[in-house]
This record gives sequence, structure tokens and C-alpha cells, in this order.
Amino acid sequence: MTIKKHRNSWSVSTKLNHPVEVPLVDGNKPLIQPIYHSAKFTMSDSIPYWDQFVYGRISNPGLRRLELTLAEFQGREDCIVVSSGIAALTGVFLGLLKSGDHMITFRDLYKPGRVFIKDYLSRFGIESSILKLGDYKELEKAIIPGKTKLIHFESPTNPNLEIVDIKKVLEIAKRNNVLVSMDGTFAGLHQHKKFDVDIMIQSLTKFGNGHGDVIAGAISGRKDLIKIIREMTLYLGAHLDPQAVYLIERGLKTYMLRYERQTKSAQEIAIFLSNHPKVKIVRYPGLLENKWHELASTQMEDMGAVISFEIKSEVAQSADKFCHKLNLIQIAASFGATETIICPTETFFGVDLSKEEKEEMGINKFSLRISIGLEDPVDLTNDLNEALCSPS
Repeated sequence: MTIKKHRNSWSVSTKLNHPVEVPLVDGNKPLIQPIYHSAKFTMSDSIPYWDQFVYGRISNPGLRRLELTLAEFQGREDCIVVSSGIAALTGVFLGLLKSGDHMITFRDLYKPGRVFIKDYLSRFGIESSILKLGDYKELEKAIIPGKTKLIHFESPTNPNLEIVDIKKVLEIAKRNNVLVSMDGTFAGLHQHKKFDVDIMIQSLTKFGNGHGDVIAGAISGRKDLIKIIREMTLYLGAHLDPQAVYLIERGLKTYMLRYERQTKSAQEIAIFLSNHPKVKIVRYPGLLENKWHELASTQMEDMGAVISFEIKSEVAQSADKFCHKLNLIQIAASFGATETIICPTETFFGVDLSKEEKEEMGINKFSLRISIGLEDPVDLTNDLNEALCSPS
């Protein structure tokens, strides 16, 4: 142990506030990386201050390690990790857009993101066009030369797992010198690496952490854009707590194992539901009969762990009522964790949509979204079957 100069002359209270340092010799490092709870760091005189860790709201070694790990994992130049998925979305929009700019997105979108674009960006003088998914001619027509700066979409979409033709969107954007941001949360962190999307957004609350005990978001992409967005997220105060950083890093160690198991089980559950006489429709890109299957197969390595489906009216008075007939599967928000959860899509995702919009999007009082966890799929199908077949 090293002793600071003059330490022997300090009083007890001074010593307690400046503990003895315990240096590690070369090669003698912790196998599990430490959690950096310190809000502040001392400054070295060997390099410029702002090339060092200064303040916890800006960054710390653990957070930066996680960002670099995610950038490498997703095949992107750099990454920012922030306090939630919606913080990632708003950080991108406010970082890349200014008053007088215009952005385009699709109606099939994570509800808080859709609401922020519709109801809040306009307060900052940022205009938006929200289009029907899949009409790429309308997408190109909606671009205002010199004014449209960003096209944002997600694929698969929330909640009905529709698939965007990423190649077409990128071609249109490139022709018109427009940036593209993509929310890839439903697909997971490891997918869509081959597409040169400018900004990739992930809710780490879902598959990244994978245990339902952390809320966080990630923004990865080109270094020049990440630098601009990072400054905005710093001033928004969207930093992530060091303990959450540790939990996400721990969750990532089992990410591929979890995702493989969950996707395999989801395929089994989707097939079961598609063959069930009490189920009206199943939306899952892994099913051969799904209208998005062919496109999804060209873009995704795995079809995901989330399924959307619609029950027949005789099963229950509503999707909400059906959820409460289940025993093992619990009704809850979010997805991508180790336990299987279900939610009624109209209640959770459709309150800001008109009746006509919900009809066109396939969201109604009988539609549901289920996220498959790590339970045995036999137990899950038994629970679903009992609820589907029991009296309403």
C-alpha cells in the first residue's frame, strides 16, 4: 500500500475522508470490472483536462467501456448509452434537428416516440410527416428538398411486427441527402449490421439488459453524428447510473444465449397460436405464411421473441380480460426479459390513434402482444391453451 506524503500528520477525520490507496500490480486486475460510483475524478497534469474523465454526468470508465462494447457488437463507429429508450430517441431528434427542419417517420412506431414527434417537436419549430408503413413512393414524395433532414423508422415495428424494407429507405435517403435513424429494439442488438444506417437506436431495457431491472437506451452510429448527439444528451441530463451500467454489462454476457432460446421458443409459440381455433390471426415474421416473412428473411438473422396475435371474440370480452385468465404468463409492459409477459395492444399502444388508424394497423380490443421468456414452451402453450379454451 502506498502512503501519501504527510499522511502521518493528518487528523482522523482527514484520513477517513482520504482512504489509503491500494494499487494493483500489472496483470493483477479484477475479472469483473469495477463499478465507478464516483461523481468526480481528480485531474492529471499529463493530458488536457477534457481528454480525461471529469464528472459522472459526462462519463466514467465503466460507462465508456459499455459504450465501446456496444459499438463493437453492433458494428458501428461509436455509441452513447443514456437513461432510457425514449431518452435515446429524443436525444437523436433534438441533437440532429433544429427549428425549421422537417423529419419523416411512419405511423407504426413506439407510442412515446410517435407522440413526441407529433406533439412535442412542433414546439421547437420542427415539422414532421407521419406516413403509412410500406408506401415508399409516398416516402420520397414527402421529402422537402433542403428541409427534410431525417427519416426515422423501426423494424420490426411495435406492436404488430411489420417489416420495413431498409434497403429501399436507405436508397431514398441517399438520393435526397437525408439522414436515417432506425429503432432496432425489437430485432435485438446483434441484427441489421450489414445496413449502413446513420444512427441505430436501442432500448437496452429490453434484450440488452434482459432481466427487467434496468431502464436504459443506446445510440450508435457514425462518429461525427454521435459527437453532436452526445452533447445534446449531456445537456438533457440523460446520463446512466453506474449501477445500471454494471447490470447491463452483466446482462450482455448471456445476451446471445438468451436470444437464441427466446427466439426458438417464440417460433414454437407462434406456430401453436396460428393453429389454434380460438386465435383469429398471428403476426410473427418467422411464420412462412406471414406477409413479411420473405423480406424479414433477407434482413434478419433471427425473427425475434415477440409475437402479436388476435383472439376471437368468444374467448373473452376483450384482450384485457383474456390477459387476466392466464396463470403463468403475466400482464405487464415492456419485453425482452427472462419471463414471458403479455399486454393488450389497444390499451397500451393505441390511445393516441384514431379509430380508422387502429383499424388500418390491426389494433383492436382483441389484439395482444406477447414477449417470450426463458420458460419451457410446453408450460407456456398449456397456459395459453387453458385461457383460450376456458369459458369467457
